[in-house]
Amino acid sequence: MKIAIITDETDTQHSGLGIYTINIVRNILQLDKKNEYYLVHRKKENDNIYSMAKEIIVPYNPRFPFSFIRNFITLPLKLRKYDFDVVHHTGNIGPFIFKAISPTRKGRTIQTLFDIIPLLHPETYERSVRMAFKYLLPMALHNADIILAISESARQDAVKKLGIESSKILITHPAPNEQFRILTNKQLSAARKFLKHKYSIASRYILYAGSLESKKNVQTLVRAYSLLKKKGIEQKLVLVGKKGYRNEEIFAEIKRQGLEKDIIWLGYTPLSPDLVYIYNCADVFVFPSVYEGFGMPVIESMACGCPVITSNRGSLPEVAGNAAIILDAYDTEGFARAIHKVLNDKKFAAAMAKKGLANAKRFSWKKSAEKTIKAYESYLRTSNST
Repeated sequence: MKIAIITDETDTQHSGLGIYTINIVRNILQLDKKNEYYLVHRKKENDNIYSMAKEIIVPYNPRFPFSFIRNFITLPLKLRKYDFDVVHHTGNIGPFIFKAISPTRKGRTIQTLFDIIPLLHPETYERSVRMAFKYLLPMALHNADIILAISESARQDAVKKLGIESSKILITHPAPNEQFRILTNKQLSAARKFLKHKYSIASRYILYAGSLESKKNVQTLVRAYSLLKKKGIEQKLVLVGKKGYRNEEIFAEIKRQGLEKDIIWLGYTPLSPDLVYIYNCADVFVFPSVYEGFGMPVIESMACGCPVITSNRGSLPEVAGNAAIILDAYDTEGFARAIHKVLNDKKFAAAMAKKGLANAKRFSWKKSAEKTIKAYESYLRTSNST
């Protein structure tokens, strides 16, 4: 079969969708030597996945209407010329919104589904994203032959909110990168020196990792931390992640609580070794998000042996399993109590870390790649039966 995977998400800073795309594609190409793969994206990139398959560049102008024309007209028309058996889009909204210009003549179209949060919590996204998810995403999902959802929660949301047939949605969970692991004592000592030198981080801290945006609900963590500071805890609060929509509300809350000297914002950090070191050296990881399609930081921190406290929204209970403390997203006092428990009860924290390690092992890029390849090959079974 000739299979095209649209990998536009790798052309931006590697987080979220980009990390998913790189990992799922790499594992697919390592496993499947029978089929012919083409990776389709916006510009030349150095990631080694592009040395493992053929490459098609379709240039992109981020300004509207040029972005719309490229994604939903130019891109499918160009792919159509190749007569692909399967076209798989690994971003939010694939080139499937117009049936008349499908990217494949007779083949199968596959759309990865991360979440529909802009439809469920529109107040947490800017207008352009809300409009795209309201009008374009339903068209792409209804027109796609198969949908690969990253969680059962995302699947149920699509079925209930958009009326998508459940039978055409498969679950392909993400997984933590292999770099996320527990460090040896020697490595841990080196990590602490590294973090102190590069980021001026002391040895003990509470951690949040993820974009600084409205839906992440970081303000609840800031307020919980404020309660803990009044109790005299010594740990700093470290925030890792780039600024996102309405991030100014987070920094305003930090100022309102008088915590400018106690909260350290690192911005975007490289995955390895920086983020691996940051997870390993943290006392506890706290993720109070309002909603997630998966919640990658939860299993990344668990894979590094860090106890986790998270919210009960979206996919987070599904991903965290019984290995985290799970609270209502806006329960400030509950988060403060849970953090205090982990910081002051070493036996409890160690038990949580052990559970987290076991939970993280439930997720595997190889397993998800195998499911994805089976979805591709279902086209052959269908075409052979007609």
